[in-house]
Amino acid sequence: MTQPQAPEIRQIPLTELDLAELPPRESPEFETAVTTRFAMDYAQRGWSAVVTVDDAHVRILAVPKDGIEPKRYVLGLLQNGFLADALPMLEALESMIPDIDVAYNHGLCLSELGRPEEAVAVLERALELDPTHTHAGIALGVALARLDQYDEAARVLTGVVQATPDDPLAKRNLAAVLMRGGKAQEALPYFRQAASLAPADPGAQLGLAQCLEALGGAYLDEATNTYRAIVKRFSDHPVGEMAEKALTRLSQQTMRDRVSGGLRMDAVMYMQSAIERFARMDPAEVGRITMEIAMLGREGLEVNNPSVRYTLKGMKGDFSALELLSYMHVGVRSFDPQADTGTGLDREYETAMTLAGKR
Repeated sequence: MTQPQAPEIRQIPLTELDLAELPPRESPEFETAVTTRFAMDYAQRGWSAVVTVDDAHVRILAVPKDGIEPKRYVLGLLQNGFLADALPMLEALESMIPDIDVAYNHGLCLSELGRPEEAVAVLERALELDPTHTHAGIALGVALARLDQYDEAARVLTGVVQATPDDPLAKRNLAAVLMRGGKAQEALPYFRQAASLAPADPGAQLGLAQCLEALGGAYLDEATNTYRAIVKRFSDHPVGEMAEKALTRLSQQTMRDRVSGGLRMDAVMYMQSAIERFARMDPAEVGRITMEIAMLGREGLEVNNPSVRYTLKGMKGDFSALELLSYMHVGVRSFDPQADTGTGLDREYETAMTLAGKR
């Protein structure tokens, strides 16, 4: 079966035209002559073409017989990530037809390609076509935020949220803009609503956790629990890894706070024990134990609650979370002395190695 042929959507600067045999550019006949030339060229190929001419460009929208509809073709490029390929076509289409989907996707494409200032103008035109277009409003708010115009971005997104109160994407983006503008307390209720409306959206859940962490103080326990829930639910998604790093960061900070930035001597003691214990084991066994602790850590270890005990398949007994982190740190460093274990216990390890006579 023959695949439908793609359309041609072109925008040609007048300066690039071969002006031979054409009337002078300033004459009334110039536009008609250019339009006729391109229309005839495509007609000879059996294509239908619409040609427009302005002071700077010739724009052509040409479709072969049984070819793909132009708008569908361009949106297909966008859906498959070919933004740079789609952009000139969107620019030509938007100049030729007043279509909200074309204008919105043109602005979104510019924004995603790192051209937010141009995107703002296009998205404002899109909203003139349809002031109720939710996604165009969201995209405009995001583009303004990328220009560090947080107050204006929040104003636009607040209007979108008021018009569509059940849209989680609008609330998530408003919350993110408020956060970036230094207004975490104002952002929190919108993050909560977005996370509630879209429980399967990893970005909404991560945004809520990060907002809670930024607020600190009494919100840190909730932040920790939210990060743990993200790790469990989105273990195969990049946000799961981000949540793991956040849990490690929070644990490190809490440990340091509890000892005013000094050494955790209990961790030093645990590491001394690990150094002695691992020295009597086969390296493969040490590796299995280290990996088992690392996997357990993905579920979240309650480092600051020594009454919670954990068990391992590879070692007898029960252990506190700090004890396991200490063992894991020693295990990782036994294989790679320069590795970043993510535990925040480097100084404790150096002290334990010195006390054990390994330094």
